[in-house]
Amino acid sequence: MNDLDKASAGAARAAWIVAAPLIVLIALGFGFWLGRQHAPRAETLPTLGRAPPFRDFRNQLGQPVDSAQFAGKLQVVTFLDPYCTNDCPLIALHLVGLENDLRLAKLRHRVQIVAFNVDPWHTGPTQAAAFQREYGWNPADLRWQFLSSTPAATRRVVRQGYHVDYQQVSFAREAADAAMQKAAGDYVPQPRVANALAAKAKPDYDVAHNDMLVLVGTHGHLRWLSADADSISDVHLVNLIRRLLRQR
Repeated sequence: MNDLDKASAGAARAAWIVAAPLIVLIALGFGFWLGRQHAPRAETLPTLGRAPPFRDFRNQLGQPVDSAQFAGKLQVVTFLDPYCTNDCPLIALHLVGLENDLRLAKLRHRVQIVAFNVDPWHTGPTQAAAFQREYGWNPADLRWQFLSSTPAATRRVVRQGYHVDYQQVSFAREAADAAMQKAAGDYVPQPRVANALAAKAKPDYDVAHNDMLVLVGTHGHLRWLSADADSISDVHLVNLIRRLLRQR
């Protein structure tokens, strides 16, 4: 190889050394762009109807509350019985954990937790506040409002509006139903959770109800629901809330 050939070869190697990183960067950039084009996007959560408007309810402090007060906020809606010894205490603990996660995510100012009292016959704001206190919530913190009203108003909002069924059942009736289920081989034991409020009041009945959790969007539309409110992870709920707040 003569000197000219050597010089040409050296120049080619130098050009390749300079060009190679640029080619790699271009390829990576194109791959990133292509990935963005084909990456699966989170589907928009559907609109499932409108949340029922309401008035004539009172929160755990006895203050009057109507649905217009929650306008513009995403609502996490549940349905609880203050004397419950099954799933309601577990749901209450979930709500306390969810509020902490919303605080860490800097979202709690955009979210309102709402619980409707499904024992309107025997309980009200006093029992609602005691229930919250028992499971770690300060009733004075109105980021969770536990709402009570008359049996008629509760039925109109909970059963007719949210389509959540509930009924008062005597312990004797529950025991008879459990015996029949055991005989048929399809008995599923329910969790028993300590509830000091119920232990003190000693009710002779239970309130059987759906363990529903509903997310209501900022414009008052039903956007997501689950029939297993006691088993939804707080992380999953926070992710759903983020999606809904982005979608508005």
